Amino acid sequence: MRLIAAAGAFALCVGAPLRAQSAECASSIAASSRIYDRPFHAYITDSAQIDATMHGGRPTISESIWTGTVDYVMVRGKWMKSPIDIAEVRKSLKDAVPRVKAICSHLRDESVNGEPAGVWRIHSVSEFDTSDSDVWISTSRGLLLKSDVHQDVGGALGKSHIVSRYEYTNVRPPAGVQ
Repeated sequence: MRLIAAAGAFALCVGAPLRAQSAECASSIAASSRIYDRPFHAYITDSAQIDATMHGGRPTISESIWTGTVDYVMVRGKWMKSPIDIAEVRKSLKDAVPRVKAICSHLRDESVNGEPAGVWRIHSVSEFDTSDSDVWISTSRGLLLKSDVHQDVGGALGKSHIVSRYEYTNVRPPAGVQ
């Protein structure tokens, strides 16, 4: 069940429409906040301290498929419909906007799977956590292609490091999942 919680954290990490503190933040935050506007298939590696302890020092490898109406997550090698209500996640994120501050900077340009992208760093601070995210935004489509998030929530959960890659073509629900 930890993976279901991780899916919720994933949604919060990549979907948070942060309040831009500068013009530099506009494109990277806009792309991150529109992640659920179109179907995608995400490939996620979570090397959080708590996950590493649970899995013998190995990171958690997972996938998520958002069809535009339903979110599916892979749990222990099997696909399931996520119990997370994306509408509720969006509402929670919108409510959090006034309390999150972000500073952004453009790092470089490079490609992800052959697609040109701008790489942006977003440093955000909220009442719940501090995170540093590098996000790769397609220069032609304005879509989030990859994210590398370092987050510190303190306490028992401590620090996490989540790397995600997003694909937007041929997105279909996993076979056999109801």
